[in-house]
Amino acid sequence: MGMVPMTGEALHDLGREGARRAKHWLESTSRVDACWVNPDKGAAQKLTFGWPEGGHSFSFDLGGKLRYGDFDGQLFYAEVKKYSAVGDLNAHYKAFLAKCYVAYLKVPNFADHFMWVSWTPHGTSRWATLTSTAEVRAAVIEHADRIFPAGTDPVTSVDEDACKAVSDRLWLLILSNKQESLVPFVEHLELIHSHELRKAMTP
Repeated sequence: MGMVPMTGEALHDLGREGARRAKHWLESTSRVDACWVNPDKGAAQKLTFGWPEGGHSFSFDLGGKLRYGDFDGQLFYAEVKKYSAVGDLNAHYKAFLAKCYVAYLKVPNFADHFMWVSWTPHGTSRWATLTSTAEVRAAVIEHADRIFPAGTDPVTSVDEDACKAVSDRLWLLILSNKQESLVPFVEHLELIHSHELRKAMTP
């Protein structure tokens, strides 16, 4: 028997579960404060952007800031896909790149990092180039009708510097159910944060 297609509500539930689990894993590194989770109160507004054309909007699943080291205080947006098979991940990833391009142009000072978090890898035959400037550029051109005015040539309208900036900010994170269990306990994370706080307060 074939798999029964998931309903819209089931897909939403899976998306929410994925966002929560991604938040838990990211924060378990001690380097991430994923304080915005869509659609929690106050988070949706910070994670939502309007497409330049067409009157529609899009939103990221997670957002927040990084802690400690060179990334301390920098902000991130994340897209989460809790898939068990590749399916249409390639199409979603291209749309994600186009969203990152738009978000960067709108709020460059708040778009320090863009994270793609998935439980299934995609595009493995071109893995080395998935975060390249060329990949970002191609995604922007593919979604040109939502970015550039009608009649505009997207090939000549793409902001090459923005594509490069997005490329430099991309993270590809592939999780697994078993990997999620290999995280520090809360009491251990508290020790790390206490240590970092003492360091920050030491003259």
